[in-house]
Amino acid sequence: MTAIAGWVGAATPSSEPNCEALLARLRVYGSASPQLRSLGGATFGKSLAATIPEDEFDDGPLAGRTILLTADIRIDNRNELIATLGCDPVRSKSQSDSDLLFQAWLKWREGCLDLLVGDFAFAVWDDERRQLTLARDPTGQRPLFFARADSAIAFSTMPSGLLNCPSLKVQFAFPRLAATMIGLSHLEPDTLFEGIGRVLPGHVATWQDSEISQRPYWAPPQDELRLGRDEYVEAYRHHLDTAVGARLRRRSGALGSHLSAGYDSSAVAATAARLSQDDPPIAFTCAPRAGFDGPVPPGRLADESGIAAMAAQRNGMEHVIVRPKEGALANLRRHVRLYQDPAVNLVNMEWWTEIFREASRRGVSTMLVGVMGNLSLNASGLAVLPQWIRQGSLRQWLVQARGAAARPDIRWRGVLFNSFAPWLPSQINDRLQTRFRGIPPASEQSFFRDEWWSILPNDDAAKPQPGARYPDRVSAIRTLDFGLLRKGALADAGIDERDAMADRRLIDFSFQLSPEQLLDRGRYHPLARRALADRLPGELLDLRLRGLQGADWFERFDRVQAHEIVEELASCNPASDLLDIGRIRAAIDHWPANGTADPRTTVLYRMRLLIALATGAFIQEFAEDISG
Repeated sequence: MTAIAGWVGAATPSSEPNCEALLARLRVYGSASPQLRSLGGATFGKSLAATIPEDEFDDGPLAGRTILLTADIRIDNRNELIATLGCDPVRSKSQSDSDLLFQAWLKWREGCLDLLVGDFAFAVWDDERRQLTLARDPTGQRPLFFARADSAIAFSTMPSGLLNCPSLKVQFAFPRLAATMIGLSHLEPDTLFEGIGRVLPGHVATWQDSEISQRPYWAPPQDELRLGRDEYVEAYRHHLDTAVGARLRRRSGALGSHLSAGYDSSAVAATAARLSQDDPPIAFTCAPRAGFDGPVPPGRLADESGIAAMAAQRNGMEHVIVRPKEGALANLRRHVRLYQDPAVNLVNMEWWTEIFREASRRGVSTMLVGVMGNLSLNASGLAVLPQWIRQGSLRQWLVQARGAAARPDIRWRGVLFNSFAPWLPSQINDRLQTRFRGIPPASEQSFFRDEWWSILPNDDAAKPQPGARYPDRVSAIRTLDFGLLRKGALADAGIDERDAMADRRLIDFSFQLSPEQLLDRGRYHPLARRALADRLPGELLDLRLRGLQGADWFERFDRVQAHEIVEELASCNPASDLLDIGRIRAAIDHWPANGTADPRTTVLYRMRLLIALATGAFIQEFAEDISG
């Protein structure tokens, strides 16, 4: 992980000090001294946080006769790229990943994006064409933001680099903040700061003649694989092994991995243990307090540590169970400052943060996760049903629908809803969610002032279906955008977080799977179950319950602390302009201290109220940077 920044405009002496100022605000995200390089009115900077062996040879921005480049990058197909470039394999051992990218750009320009696998965000200035190019990896594992000032443009790893700069006009984007508070998905380049844009995951942005535009350069394939039963298993294992193996490369420190009772993190952790038997990862599992017996929604597992322990033991991993104690609000201000967004799920961020702190105490420098698994290799569930309808295979859909409805935990209404959800108008979708699942519409559970309803951004995607193919699944992948989370973890605990399930090759493979490999007559994960049988216990593979992280969320809430936060927000003009302070105070007073399994109450308190407090803290934290 690394911090990069740049200033591009007229050939004046101001570009270098402006770039230096941008990097100064990113100091916590890069450990090395900032390195600057200029070319024709453009100055790029870089502060390296070395995480892989080749970072030893990274000496900052690179420049040729007409090209200036800076990159925050880890190339996961390094050997293949070296071979394609025709580089000397021996000499390449002393080349950084940024250097390889520079050579690839000189040879193929934007075409090199089709050859890159890994996590990256980079910028290229072409002085001959007077063109700036910004690009990010397909799943947005590294962030990149930009802002324009008259005839100039600046870019930065984090939004904070672009704040409090006299040449840039930045304000809070209150409509976007309100939309975030009620969970509207975000597929546009605008951000929580008016005047700051982001490069979208899997996109390349071009700035020329004071105009900027973006286009996607990556989309997974749509042709369906036709393999034999054993061939599917072999291909699954190959892509999983390749993705995990590519992420084991690190400069120093121990390897860690999240480990739950689900398929995604357990597949990654077990595979890492198989590939590094002499140095297996330390496995970390979040769990509620010991002896917790509070209410849990049907079909959910409150404590995953027992099942996870079986997977750890089978693969020879040290297993650490983390039980958070501080409370959801304890690290609120630290979170908004380091992660630079309001936490949309403060409960999960609590245990996420605690795992990283425990891992740091144990010397872990690299943490493997499998967050993207539900949208890639392990997509499954009733959301797969629309694929047969899209293919026009109604007879096969009926066979699959009947098989799913035969399960004791599934009703026909759930089968029908999931089958046709991609084609339902959002209003009907919301009504059905309220009627049958008890999930209230956002209008009943908002904590911002009513006047913001009329100007909310109108870009909410139709509820993305993880198992569906196009366009829902691609939109869901691009909507998630993990860049800020990854940088926050680096700054918070000094740990480089890597998601093997976000590997571009693995995702492309997953999109080519026939729907029968994802759902077979009510049997979830049919291919994954066969492929993972060599590394995970049957108790995990056969588990029908879904894990519920932070099941004891209602116990770890301090009303006094919450009211203190609200009173501070009430005296912060920008925060009180957005938030309905009276409604928030009333909700705090009625916090369900004894817990609940009711979806309506859970959404109101676990999600919406905590998001409101996080949003207010976010505004308060950055208000001075904007006003100053």
